[in-house]
Amino acid sequence: MRAPCASCLTHVAQHGFTLIELLVVIAIIGVLIGLLVPAVVGALELADQTKCESNLRQIGLAVRQYTVREGVYPPAWTNGTCRWMDLVKPYLEKDSGVYRCPADRKQIPLPWDPTITMSYGMNCFNFAGNRYCFWYGVGGTDVKQLSRVILLADCTPGVYYCGGGSKFKEPVTEVDYRHSGGSFCALFCDGHADVRTTTTQGDWDASAKN
Repeated sequence: MRAPCASCLTHVAQHGFTLIELLVVIAIIGVLIGLLVPAVVGALELADQTKCESNLRQIGLAVRQYTVREGVYPPAWTNGTCRWMDLVKPYLEKDSGVYRCPADRKQIPLPWDPTITMSYGMNCFNFAGNRYCFWYGVGGTDVKQLSRVILLADCTPGVYYCGGGSKFKEPVTEVDYRHSGGSFCALFCDGHADVRTTTTQGDWDASAKN
């Protein structure tokens, strides 16, 4: 077999990539990036959602401790400097970061207590009178559908309540649908957390019996 001449080898070494070859490589890299970016974004969104649910479960434990001791769910509002998160402070470090949803990009501290950045609001619908409204404090044994009724949910940054009044409509006032697919995380009265995109009145009605 005849060996290539020295001039041919020099020509090949100096030739490098053609413009077409470079464009092909760039196109392939672009396709790979296009495939990778959504996966990375999806993973980050899932991580935020998982952390958010974990936060709500921790808050739920504190609310449960308060409810067992006081016989009533912490009312959303007591006075100008005392809301539901102030009432559960003995059971949950207020500066622990659990009140902050990682998907809440605004991260607004409470005006009366800057140590708490608030991302979660209490359900304040009032479908059956004050006895069954968390704004005033619902009796610890009054909620019958514990696994269905929402107690807390992702709310408008810096607000500590969501919903309200006696009429239900979607989207729910002050609920922040900030997670993937226009969803929000919610804590239910039995202490579990879940993700919802839509709800019904029964999901917010503390007086519901079935």
